Amino acid sequence: MKEVRMLSGFAVKAAPRIVPLAGQRVALRLNERRLLRILWTTAAVLIAVGFWGIYSKTFLPDFFARDLVWSLTYLNGETNLPALFSTLLLLLAAAVLGVIALARTAALDTYRSVWTGLTVLFVYLGVDEGASLHEKLIEPVHDLIKTEGIFHYAWVVPYGLLALTVLVICLRFLRHLPRATRNGLLLSGALYVTGAFGLELAEGYVHTLMGRDTFIMEILITIEEALEMAGVILFITTLLHYIRIALPDFELRVGLKER
Repeated sequence: MKEVRMLSGFAVKAAPRIVPLAGQRVALRLNERRLLRILWTTAAVLIAVGFWGIYSKTFLPDFFARDLVWSLTYLNGETNLPALFSTLLLLLAAAVLGVIALARTAALDTYRSVWTGLTVLFVYLGVDEGASLHEKLIEPVHDLIKTEGIFHYAWVVPYGLLALTVLVICLRFLRHLPRATRNGLLLSGALYVTGAFGLELAEGYVHTLMGRDTFIMEILITIEEALEMAGVILFITTLLHYIRIALPDFELRVGLKER
């Protein structure tokens, strides 16, 4: 009930009293199939529209909003729809990894530090994708070791070493996982690395040989982005499957407490 008080001749309504609701819970349920369907569909649409934008800008005469569509959907662009989607994909993967890391830490699992490390790695990859941090390494690395040809995009050198280091560190961790999870993680990693590194090496060669503004380069960029998106979505799929089979009773609670 609201109270009305008189203050210097003015009627002031007191704020309604907040009654704590003890024991209240809100269940957040994830529809795995619907989420994955949305992710795959969004990726397919972005790749298709992005390639159409590249094709129309390269071969077709100008038409209404052509350059706008191209800028919003260019697959190698920054601060546009594909870049935003790729960033969110990596951060979603980091969130799922974080849930698993919490569960494994609570259970004092032997590999809890690996799950936590992978979470941190994917948070960084998400930030890197959004801010294009890796591209800022091209000139310093190029000046340091004079890369050219397939290593024209010199960031692949330190990042390639990082990827190899992560694989070596995770070998024993991968062996202990269920076969389906292990195979899913390896396949998703292979897709992502093929896109992020393999196609980048091919683009470096084409850039050196033919220049940057060629349709062959744009085809390689399209394949690269498609492989990266497919790799991350398959990675998320594998993690969700792992949660379902390995952590069937896992429950995440969120609460606040005073210090």
